[in-house]
Amino acid sequence: MTFDEYNEKIAQIADELQAIADRTAQQALVGSANSSNPMFVQIMQRHAQLVKLSADLTERMIALMGRAA
Repeated sequence: MTFDEYNEKIAQIADELQAIADRTAQQALVGSANSSNPMFVQIMQRHAQLVKLSADLTERMIALMGRAA
């Protein structure tokens, strides 16, 4: 993975996380941001996946950069 590829993937993750934040805020406004709402649960699961993916990619990039130094 190149640094440019990493940046592109992280930007995509950030965009999706922002969309999740927007949807969650809308759900909160109407009182449906809770575990009884299957869509909310699905969104929160995707949020967790994206956060983990971001962390994994960052750790991988740090390791690659450490080897290049």
